Amino acid sequence: MGVIGISLRFHDSFDSAVARGIIEYAKGKRDWSLRGSGGGLRPLRFSGKDKCDAIITRIESEDDADRYASMGIPIVDIAGAHTRQTIHRVQNDDFATGRRAGEYVRRLGARSFAYCGVPEVHWSRQRLLGFAEAAGIAVDRIPRFERSLAWWQQSNQTPVLHSWLKQLPRATALFCCNDTAGVKVLAHCGDIAREIPADITLLGVDDEDLLCTLCNPSLSSVRLDCATIGYRSAALVDELLEVESPRSFDHQHTLLIAPQEVVERESTTVVLERDAVVARAVQFIRSHYSKPIGVEDVVSACSVSRRSLEVRFKQARGVTIHREITERRLEQACRLLKQTDLTIETIASECAFPNVQRFHVLFKRHHGVTPGFWRSQ
Repeated sequence: MGVIGISLRFHDSFDSAVARGIIEYAKGKRDWSLRGSGGGLRPLRFSGKDKCDAIITRIESEDDADRYASMGIPIVDIAGAHTRQTIHRVQNDDFATGRRAGEYVRRLGARSFAYCGVPEVHWSRQRLLGFAEAAGIAVDRIPRFERSLAWWQQSNQTPVLHSWLKQLPRATALFCCNDTAGVKVLAHCGDIAREIPADITLLGVDDEDLLCTLCNPSLSSVRLDCATIGYRSAALVDELLEVESPRSFDHQHTLLIAPQEVVERESTTVVLERDAVVARAVQFIRSHYSKPIGVEDVVSACSVSRRSLEVRFKQARGVTIHREITERRLEQACRLLKQTDLTIETIASECAFPNVQRFHVLFKRHHGVTPGFWRSQ
C-alpha cells in the first residue's frame, strides 16, 4: 500500500481544488492511502507515525524547500515558488497566465500597463514576464509594486501603495499577481478616489469567487485549472513510485498546466480605446457576439458611416470588425469545449456561427486543429 501525504494549507480555494484533483485520481488507486492536512484528512506532522511514500505539497519558503528536499522520497510541489533539483513540480503555467492577462487587457484597448506582485519568487516573475510579452512592452518599462505575500495579506492601508497608485496614468491596465493583491489594490484605489475601471482597470489571478465578488466593484480574475494540477500531481506520484529506486531520480519532472479563461467582473467592464466610437463598437461586440450580428449591426450601434468605422477600427485594434466578432466567438467556443459536454453542433449554435461547417473551418484556421481534436487535447 502506498501512503501519499497531502501537505496543503487550505487557506484558499486553490488548495481545495488541487486536493479534489488528487482525490479524483486516487479513486482509481485502491492500494493508496491519502494522509493530509485539510478537510477530512488526518493532520500531517511528519513525525515517526506519519511516514509517507510520497508527498504532494505547496512549498512557499526556502526552509520548506530545504526540508522537503532532504526527505529522500518523491516530493511533488504545486506552487513553483522555490526550486530544488530533487523536488518535482506540477504547477500552473505562470508565464501563460501573464500572457492571458496581457492579451485580455490589450483587447480592451489598454496602452498603459502596470503590475503588482511578489519579489524574488518564480511564479510572480513569470506572470510579469508573460504579461509584458503579451502587452508588447519591455518588462523594465512596466511600473511595478512588489511586496511579500504576507504584506499583501494584511488588510491595513499603506501610504506607500497610495502614493504608487497616484502616479499611474489614467486608463492603466493593472495586473495583480493574485486576487489577494487585487483586493488590496482595489481598497487603496477607493481611498484616493481612483475610479475602477475607468481610471484603473484591475485584473487578478486565481478566481477566488467569494473574494472577487464581495469586493466593490467586483474583481475580474484569470481562472487557473487547479483540479488538473492536483490530478496530474497524483499521476506523477504514481509514475515515480513505479520506479525501482524512488530515492534516486536522474532528473526533475516539471509539468506546466495551462490557465483557463479570464472571468470578467466589474473591474474590467470598460473599453480603454481612446477613440470613443471604436470603444462603443468594441463594447457592442463584447455584449452581442453570441447573437447573429454582423458588421452592419456594429455600424448601426455607432451611428457613423461604415467606411469611417472600418478605418478607425482597423487603426485602433489592428483587426477588422468582422475579425473581432469572430475572435470573440472562437474564445467562447473554446471555453465551452473545455468546460462542458455540449456537442460541437450545439457549441457552434451557442456561439452564433451560421452553421457547424463554418465553425469547423474558422476554428481550424485559427487553432490549426478541429474543435473535436482541440477538446481531446
